[in-house]
Formats: sequence, structure tokens, C-alpha cells
Amino acid sequence: MALAFDRISGREKLHDRVTRALGLRVIEADRSAETASFPNETNLCQQLGVSRTILREAVKVLENKGMVEVRPRSGTKPRPRSEWHLLDPDILSWQAQMRPDARVLRDLCEVRLSIEPTASGFAALRASAGELTDIERCLTRRESVNAATQPDDAIDLDLEFYSTVVAASHNLLFQQLSATIRQPMRTALSYTVRLPASEALALEGHRAVFEALTRKDPIGAREASEKIVGLAMLAVEQVVRSEAARP
Repeated sequence: MALAFDRISGREKLHDRVTRALGLRVIEADRSAETASFPNETNLCQQLGVSRTILREAVKVLENKGMVEVRPRSGTKPRPRSEWHLLDPDILSWQAQMRPDARVLRDLCEVRLSIEPTASGFAALRASAGELTDIERCLTRRESVNAATQPDDAIDLDLEFYSTVVAASHNLLFQQLSATIRQPMRTALSYTVRLPASEALALEGHRAVFEALTRKDPIGAREASEKIVGLAMLAVEQVVRSEAARP
């Protein structure tokens, strides 16, 4: 079956809009387990309302990201998710724009579990006085925000807290990995931050991480961070169940 596409519109650069539209459609096809291919080039250009040059450039970008396979005689076909470059910022962003996908949310939590506790442990050993001040300032601001009425502010401060702690680990790889998953984390938090029980327990965890950092206690910092991510995992499961129950 050939995938159908809407005509391109919007304010982004045309090349970016086309690439995004194709990428989102590949993700949709993967989520619905469609066995599909792209229409032929002429039909696809007509559907999108773009030139062959723009289309070919966009398809090439997706091919480089591992999302599609292009063959001269059989055309362009989506590749399985296992072959995508899943840490690619565009792919992460496109997945985050859609309804929650259990696989993405669960994978994200597991990636967080591999980064944040270890980074927190090193931050307990390496954080400067200035960095601890920055972390405390962020925590104090976060504790003053009601996530139920100010969800966007709460999410911004949660992300700032995580990135500030990771930066205090003085490990550039951790910092880059953390930055890579920032957009999907924002999306995941947009679903979980409104859960009252999860919100209260997460804030307790943030405070516990900070107190361990000030004690120069790497084990305590790691354990507190693991608890935060564990709570996020439980919240994600609640979101996944809720989404599954939706018509």
C-alpha cells in the first residue's frame, strides 16, 4: 500500500517542512504496523505540492537517518524502527510531537536511568560551590511552582534542574547525551508532571539529590536520582495505560 501525504504548508523552510512531513508519516506507519511504500516520485510531488529536487533532498535526509530505503526499481520504503538512528535529534523531536508511544517513553526512562544517577554521583564529587548554588536556586524555584496550574514553567525548571546536575558531573558525554534527549523528555514530562502523586514524590527526590550533593555523598546522590527515574517509569506506565484506554 502506498502512503498518502497532505500538501505541504507552514512557515518553516520548504526543505525542512517536507523532511518533517515524510518523517512523521514514516513514524505513523511504524506505529500502526503498516507494510507500505511511498507513492512514486511524480505522485508524491503532486501530493506534497513540491518539486522533484526538494523531494529528493528530503528523502536523502531520511535515508541518511536510516528511516527509509531507496531502490531504483522498487522505490522508497520505510525501514523498521530498529534501523533508525534513534538518537538523531530530528527523529526524537518528531516522535515527541505525536501521541505518546509506549516504546519511546519506556526507552527514554531507561536512557535516563543510564545517565542521571551516574552523573549525579559524579556531581557529588565534582560540583563546585557555584554549581551547588545554581542547583539550589533551580530547586527552590521549582518548589514554588504549582505544576497543575503552571505546567510549562514546572517542566522548564525540571529540565533545568536535570541539566544543571548533569553539568556538575563535569562529564561532557553525559552533558551531550542529556541534551540530546531534552525534547522527548519535555514531552514525557508534559504527560507526567500533572500527576499529583508523581509530582510530590519527584520533588522530594530532587531535594534528596541536592542534599546528597551538598554532603559530597555520591552513593546517596545516585540512589536519590534512581528513585526519581523509577517514579518517572511508574508515571509513564500510568500514561501508557490511559492512552491505551482512549478511543
